[in-house]
Amino acid sequence: MRWGYALIWAGGFLDRDEDPLLAKLKFLAHYGLHTTGTTLEAIDELPEARRDQVGQLLADHDLALTPVLHAPYFDPDGDTVARAMERQLQLLDRWREFLRVPLATTSVGPYHRFMRDPSLATQLDRLATHLPVFAAGCHDLGIPFGIENHGDYYLSDLAGLCKEVPHLGIFLDTGNPYLVGEAPLPAFEAAVPYAVGTHFKDHHVRPRPDARPLHFEVGPAVLGEGDVPLEACYRLLRERNPNPDGLVMEIELIMPADRPAVESFEQSLAYVRSLEAKYR
Repeated sequence: MRWGYALIWAGGFLDRDEDPLLAKLKFLAHYGLHTTGTTLEAIDELPEARRDQVGQLLADHDLALTPVLHAPYFDPDGDTVARAMERQLQLLDRWREFLRVPLATTSVGPYHRFMRDPSLATQLDRLATHLPVFAAGCHDLGIPFGIENHGDYYLSDLAGLCKEVPHLGIFLDTGNPYLVGEAPLPAFEAAVPYAVGTHFKDHHVRPRPDARPLHFEVGPAVLGEGDVPLEACYRLLRERNPNPDGLVMEIELIMPADRPAVESFEQSLAYVRSLEAKYR
């Protein structure tokens, strides 16, 4: 497994350089991590001198950047979708060796399975129509490709898509099943055979029948201290994934307010290292 860090960058994480991207890479190197996410446009638009600095850090510390591919999957104009996807694949081909890309991911955006229009069936049909372009394009470049459960679909929905779309995998966010009312452990069991990586995060959760409107509360947690069955998920990935050593595992930490962010991260990283030691 190749571990990295994702998304939520507290100020204390970015004090190693004035440039945010360089600071992120130096953070990874300091903690012995290997990758974080980016967009291909952000790399393509870098000034040449800054890009050279990025490339040097990537090479010197065995780092990589994981691109998030995006396209307007639900635009009614199919040509618009096709052009956007073609552009993303062109950029991926241009920068994949420079970025040492281990994985590419995608997510859907402001759509979810509970919408009436378009319906869930329509959404999944549209994704099954368009995602083969990214899945095949990444496969041709030798890059695993996964769609994230981004608080929009059940992991079981995405596992169904993987059965339809050759070379499509799942970028498994361990916390997001709670956002859509999906029981996490059965969801992990459905997704693990298709997983190409994770956002590995934890939450404290509780029902709120006293609130109006009624809701399920999902709050921040240091990894290993919350209610997500992270150890069970890790064990499933080691035992049931077809390529566990190739998984890209990005720690995602939503920081609790009651302790410093760096302390929360270091405790989360220690938890991850304890799982690695336990399930060698």
